[in-house]
Order: sequence, then C-alpha cells, then structure tokens
Amino acid sequence: VVHIAPAFGEDDAKVGRKYDLPFVQLVDSKGNMTAETPYAGIFVKKADPMVLKDLDEKGLLFDAPKFEHSYPHCWRCDTPLLYYARESWFIKMTAVKDDLIRNNETINWIPESVGKNRFGDWLENVQDWGLSRNRYWGTPLNIWECECGHKHAIGSIEELKSMSDNCPDDIELHRPYIDAVTIKCPHCGK
Repeated sequence: VVHIAPAFGEDDAKVGRKYDLPFVQLVDSKGNMTAETPYAGIFVKKADPMVLKDLDEKGLLFDAPKFEHSYPHCWRCDTPLLYYARESWFIKMTAVKDDLIRNNETINWIPESVGKNRFGDWLENVQDWGLSRNRYWGTPLNIWECECGHKHAIGSIEELKSMSDNCPDDIELHRPYIDAVTIKCPHCGK
C-alpha cells in the first residue's frame, strides 16, 4: 500500500492517468504547501510528519513504516529536489526509435560494445525528451511566443538583436536577464 500523488513523479503520474485520479498540486513552486492546506507556507518535507500525524489522528493512516531510500538533493545547496509536474515541451524520440536503432547498426563502433551495449541499450529504451526548463540556472529555450500564438526559435545572438528593440549589446543569455528581451513577431508584427 502506497500513496499516489499524480502531480509528483513519473510513476505516480502514469498510475493517475491509468485510473483517472485527480491531478492535485498542493505544493507551490518554492516547495511550500499551498493555502488550500492546513500547512500553508511550510516546506513539503517539513510538512510530511504533520500530515502523517493528522491522518493518524483521523483514523485515515494505514501504516507509515520508516525505511531508508535514496532521494535526489541539489548539489549546490543540499536541499531535497521535488518532482513537480509542469507543462513541458518534448521531442518525440519514441516516434523515431526504429530509425535510431537501424542507423546505429550501420555505425562502425570502436569498441563495438559501446554501440551495441551502452548506446544500443539506451536506444532500445529511448524516452521522449523533455526540453522545458524553468529554473534560473537552467538553460532557457530560445523560443519566443507571441500573444497571437506564433512561436519563433532564435538561431543566434545576431538574429535576436536584429529582431529586438531592447536587446542589450552585452546580453546575458540566462534567466532572469533574457526574460526581459522582446522581439517583433514575424507573423503578426506585435
């Protein structure tokens, strides 16, 4: 018996979709519980014992055994990382899986085990690639979206400067600086 949180984690999301479970996000982008909960503003990992206590007092807790398992932490600040469902863009690698495998078989890998085992195994298990990034230290996608719905991928700093009235000469291409740069939409002119 486990809890399922479809908004947090790939396996939970798959189970949620399979059984049509509600998609509820009661944790904000800072990792704190939202105002809809009795734990508003508390970091989710610090709220865990409070949630368990409340469930137990209400007779809703089957069991909460303590066990140790690995969990990802930020290498910069050592805080726990949260799997947080977000709207994302993907490259549909699964649609070209057979082509990737077929092309891999034409390569003369040296040593052969790299192409057959390591890379070959990776191709056999290829997943769609999530491209979206929303953290400030992440690499932002070079796609500008207009209110008309048109999306434009910038190919170079020169192109960005030629399409923008507010791009600094010494542009910093990371967030939050790049977020302030606007371009003229090639589709509608806005």
